[in-house]
Amino acid sequence: MRHLRGSSIGGRRGGLLIISCAAVLFSGCGMLHGLWGKGAVAPPAPTKIEGPAEKGARPVFPPVVSSSVASPKQAAQNDSPQHGLSPTTPPAPASETAAAPQAKPFRAPERAPLPGATRIAPPVAVSPNVPVYRDTVLTEDTVWRGEVVVEGSVTVSPQTTLTVEPGAVVRFRRTSAGIGAGPLLLVQGRLVARGSADSPVRFTSFFPEPQAGDWEGIVLLGSEKKNALEHTRIEGAAVGIDALYSTLSVRDGGIYSCGTGGRFQDSIVSVSGGEVAGCDVGVEFAESEADIRDASFGRNRAGIVLRGGSLNLEGVSAAANDRFGLAAVGGRIRVERSIFDRNGTGLVLDGCEGGVSRGRMAGNREFGIVLTRSRVKVVANEIADNEAVGLRVDDGKGVAWGNVFARNGRYDLYNAGSEEFRAMANWWGEDSPVAVGKRVFGAADEPGRGRVLLAPVLRVKPLLPALNYVAK
Repeated sequence: MRHLRGSSIGGRRGGLLIISCAAVLFSGCGMLHGLWGKGAVAPPAPTKIEGPAEKGARPVFPPVVSSSVASPKQAAQNDSPQHGLSPTTPPAPASETAAAPQAKPFRAPERAPLPGATRIAPPVAVSPNVPVYRDTVLTEDTVWRGEVVVEGSVTVSPQTTLTVEPGAVVRFRRTSAGIGAGPLLLVQGRLVARGSADSPVRFTSFFPEPQAGDWEGIVLLGSEKKNALEHTRIEGAAVGIDALYSTLSVRDGGIYSCGTGGRFQDSIVSVSGGEVAGCDVGVEFAESEADIRDASFGRNRAGIVLRGGSLNLEGVSAAANDRFGLAAVGGRIRVERSIFDRNGTGLVLDGCEGGVSRGRMAGNREFGIVLTRSRVKVVANEIADNEAVGLRVDDGKGVAWGNVFARNGRYDLYNAGSEEFRAMANWWGEDSPVAVGKRVFGAADEPGRGRVLLAPVLRVKPLLPALNYVAK
């Protein structure tokens, strides 16, 4: 006879998760211009893990703010008490609630301007051998080598290719302060920058220590050619790579100290290897097709953001990001052999479909995984040592099996909705559904909430695949 364990969350369902308060969550590194620069994804601030003050008290789940790209319909739904999620803390078990402090509501942080947007590079004598481009349009195929200085904009016109040779250093010199006034490289033709491990290509600020916003970035506008960046380092831009209706492949690159590392709208992008670090938002995709393998996203405020389109992650590491490793709304996802650890929350999926398999969600300050309105299968993952909850679900659209749950703070699994959630054939460190039930929150804890179907539980811990930690 199957054992049914109820699950639920007290009170209102916690607000949408990530993309519904249009102005806060999506402000990324160079989009960050109204909120963080130009206006993209600004993820929610980390919240303290706390429970209700008294036994039986309903927990407070502050709303997760979302992005300016949310549709009017989504925005209306976000106001509904049953829509959304917010990475905060569920109530403690009955034995703990008396001592647990009341959870604090979420408050969006104030946005600071990009530091580089206000500083102007001082006049510097440039060697006669160093070409300086000032508001230039390239109409013939051009090769950059050695050192190049850009002031204002350089536009690569359609049918034109700009090739940057190994070891080249392209410095962008800001001559006037203000958002949108920085130098940039606009590509309507084709950009090929192929460095090497020993001689990478650098696109950087004119300052010796780049800061986000020193220059605008590389913009691919309607460039459906075979744009390619290999062993290329981008530093100090508002948006490192800003691609609209374009195609790009990136191999073993690095993006550092930018507002948004990469922003892709209606584009096709493939990434193999490399790192994005020290940005407000690592990378953001809107209605794009993205394939990312063996890359690292670490020490950003937010790691990866998806709004529609499709995203394939394989062998990826998202570690030590302040807010979340991956936040996705309304997209198709495939996450395999990837690591999400030491973030605010590992993965936040809202309105998605696809799968998360053979990965590790461990040591996150709040949740390992959050599922809201998502037809996602969670299979063969290690979900452990997350400070609040291992897996939080808001409905029964998803399913979890073959996973290892261990040492998560309040609960291993928390059902915040009224629908039944199926979590059969997982390993919980206990071989009895009754014992496992103490680590699962559901209908048995609060009437009217959805049950969690646990039995059969795995009696032997499954052997999970070894993961290649690609973080630098």
